[in-house]
Amino acid sequence: MREGASLRQRSRSAAKWSFATEILVKLVSPISQMILARLLAPEAFGMVTTVHMVVSLADMFSDAGFQKYLVQHDFPTRSDLYRSANVAFWSNLTVSAALWAVIALNREAVAAFVGNPSLGVPMTVACASLPLTSFSSIQIAILHRDLDFKSLMPARLLSAVATFAITVTLALLGRGYWSLIWGTLGGNVMSAILLTALSPWKPGVFYSFDRLYRMFSFSGWTLLETFAIWLTTWSGSFVVGNILGSADLGLYRTPVTFVNGCFNIVTNATTPILFSSLSKLQFKREEFIDYLLKFQFVVGVFLLPLSAGIFVFRAPLVHYVLGDQWTRSTLMFGLFGLLQGPMILMSNYSSEAYRALGRPRVSLLVQCVYMCFMIPSLVVASHQGYDTVVVVDALCRTAFLALNQVLACYVVGYRLRRVGANLWQPLACSLGMGAFGYLVHELLGDGAPGVVASVLACATAYLLACLMVPRMRNVVLGLLRRSGRMPLGIGSSGAARGAVREGPPGWSPGP
Repeated sequence: MREGASLRQRSRSAAKWSFATEILVKLVSPISQMILARLLAPEAFGMVTTVHMVVSLADMFSDAGFQKYLVQHDFPTRSDLYRSANVAFWSNLTVSAALWAVIALNREAVAAFVGNPSLGVPMTVACASLPLTSFSSIQIAILHRDLDFKSLMPARLLSAVATFAITVTLALLGRGYWSLIWGTLGGNVMSAILLTALSPWKPGVFYSFDRLYRMFSFSGWTLLETFAIWLTTWSGSFVVGNILGSADLGLYRTPVTFVNGCFNIVTNATTPILFSSLSKLQFKREEFIDYLLKFQFVVGVFLLPLSAGIFVFRAPLVHYVLGDQWTRSTLMFGLFGLLQGPMILMSNYSSEAYRALGRPRVSLLVQCVYMCFMIPSLVVASHQGYDTVVVVDALCRTAFLALNQVLACYVVGYRLRRVGANLWQPLACSLGMGAFGYLVHELLGDGAPGVVASVLACATAYLLACLMVPRMRNVVLGLLRRSGRMPLGIGSSGAARGAVREGPPGWSPGP
């Protein structure tokens, strides 16, 4: 019981600092996006998307899944954890340097393969971030494991500010896509320096091939799963870039980047907490399920109305945030936003549950099945044009969500109807808010005053709906009473109920 109470208290503290960090960081992100969308053409964003596709693939192989291992594995002592961290660090650094060298020596061939032969040099420069992330990824894993999000706050914030300052300055000087590349590198340098200074672990002179083998027995599956996730994330960009060109690729990826930035205020603050906490409950299945469903409901209260709002106000959002040159991306903006909330709650969180149970191969299976129908569908759609790609992409993501949720019910051990009963209230309120917002928006028009009034009316309507539904009201009031700390009670059936009794009156962990 004391262990459950301790984890519950640490989860709340972690959530408070994580949310504070994400809010501050994401205040920088939309401002940067709005400025850059007006300074740079869609082609520039398309080129940088191609570069980041290659860099993220190399970065994934250099990490080799060790980050997840350090968070999920049950180490007997702190010194044993630090020895594994040293093995992971030196392995990451060695592989990162080797991959950077391989890409630099074969830069023209790699650039041609991804559909833009002129990007060899920019790709080589961008890959300088590979060894830099080796200095930060292990520290992040240790801090996530300890639920120490307070120490992450200054590093995340200053890194975001550095990226913003460098990128916008160079864009104003007319450096085009180079401004995005140098801005990312500057942010990575800042992050590596600060995290190395703030982390309780520092790189030491220790290595063990025997320990590497034991680590890779878990991380190997995680690496394969991560590679599958990379393929599902970037294959659409690869197809669009090769068939439709850089301009349409920019129109395809920029709405994704902006919408993810909106959702990441919540998800970046909560997902590491979910994985760390579920990992500690992996041998207590009832507590595991209670925690997962309660977490899903609490986050759903905020993500589902955000999805509905982005879809309803997609046209004015694109017009006022990105500018008129992005008008063709309006449908992509709206559909991606509409699905992103449910995807996080019912697909991404399912993958976190698989990993926390030490079964990343389940997520690998889901990703492989998804690719089998997603990639051919996008290839066919790309030959029909950009608008067809947008619709087919949304249909494929919907099928992926359904597949992942069905498997989660089987692997984790709860019934599908329990998920529906858990989320129907915020879903119904969000749909009602969306319908109300559409009517108000049609009445008031697309002018700035009308859009602002419509958004405020929507937010007010949803808040009133929350206050009318007891379970949702307790989430909102609980956050206010706890000064931003999420009411994430956990424990066994009894411990979970004890945690609930400590929360706002009437709160329950789920059906």
